[in-house]
Amino acid sequence: MDATWLEQPIQYDKKSGDVDMVVTLGQQTYPALRTFIEEYARDKALKVSIEPGSCGVTAKKLRRKSADVGAYCCPPGKTDRLPGVVFHTIGVAPIALVTRPDNPVENLTLQDARDIFSGQKVRWSEVPAEKGLLSDQEIQPVARLHCKKRPGHWRGLLDDQDSFGAKIREVGVIPDMITNVAGNRYSIGYETLYMLDVYKEKGDLKALSIDGMHPSDLNNMIDASYPVYRTYSLTSWADSDNSERARALIEAIMSHMEEQGDNYGIVPASKLRQAGWQFNGDELVGEPDGDRVFSERE
Repeated sequence: MDATWLEQPIQYDKKSGDVDMVVTLGQQTYPALRTFIEEYARDKALKVSIEPGSCGVTAKKLRRKSADVGAYCCPPGKTDRLPGVVFHTIGVAPIALVTRPDNPVENLTLQDARDIFSGQKVRWSEVPAEKGLLSDQEIQPVARLHCKKRPGHWRGLLDDQDSFGAKIREVGVIPDMITNVAGNRYSIGYETLYMLDVYKEKGDLKALSIDGMHPSDLNNMIDASYPVYRTYSLTSWADSDNSERARALIEAIMSHMEEQGDNYGIVPASKLRQAGWQFNGDELVGEPDGDRVFSERE
């Protein structure tokens, strides 16, 4: 970024109004944190604009310097690392493989799941766990390839978008994922358990186990056995007029997640630290074994 950008102060967009702070949240964090932030703002007598968006929206607002706090549901990519932006990881959440409840499959190996989404296996009869109950029906994988330039998230399933098979049905938002999978007995998709609850009116889905590990058992996430998950982070500015106020809000959110993380299916940062996950400051950068460092750093 050039010298002009570096000297530029935080300036809110007009639509944000006359407020003390702007917080931009994503598809996952908006329903989870909106009420808490509203209550926090009332207690502190602050006017806070809480704006829905996505990792991409957060990145744009930070690049414009129009937000004090931004939320990411994926580890940051290289282009997210703007000068002065500090990442604070609040936790991780398992991503569940999901089907309709009348699909008899309850468990898949990670390799089976990868074969399904890559197009190597196109019929349920090719999946050992199916046991013939779905006959020779064709599988309809549904994928939401959000944040393609960022590491983590669905990349725990397949590392890049080109690895997904030609017959996937791609959707852009979480409600469409749930609607598409719920509409076809032979479909399979993926999403966090909390989002299945938030959008339950879009369809009834069940979560499958992966290699015998159910996503509702957060112990498998704590010890990094469960292979596919989201990483939730908030950003602050290292040096701005609102830095202290923003960091105070982030600390309050992290404390809230320590107490209520189970309600969101999230393992908070403190439990990850205790289990040996690797941090750089407040930012999660790697799993306990150090083999997978999913945060892209220069």
